[in-house]
Amino acid sequence: MKIDNKIANYEINKHLSKLTSNINEGQQISDGQKNNKINTESRDAIVNLSSASKDVKLANEVISSTPDIRENKVLEIKEKIESGKYEINHQAVAAKLVDAFMEDIL
Repeated sequence: MKIDNKIANYEINKHLSKLTSNINEGQQISDGQKNNKINTESRDAIVNLSSASKDVKLANEVISSTPDIRENKVLEIKEKIESGKYEINHQAVAAKLVDAFMEDIL
């Protein structure tokens, strides 16, 4: 499975839409919260990250630190090809091609 910024953006937008819908629904705000809201409007924005966004950040860090090519796997397959012991599972290849085709058309 490939994780990209689209997933991160989706999670962030999902949480932002919940926050804005709560604000738009006119939730009751106490006087203390009103004063706090007024005070924070004049300052820089305060950002609180949800656990989902923290998980996405961690996933992005892991992905960026992982090499694109796994050298040990490449060497293993090269050795099998050179020795003539590499076998292709034709049914598995065909199944993946069909699955990829079905994902594209759906």
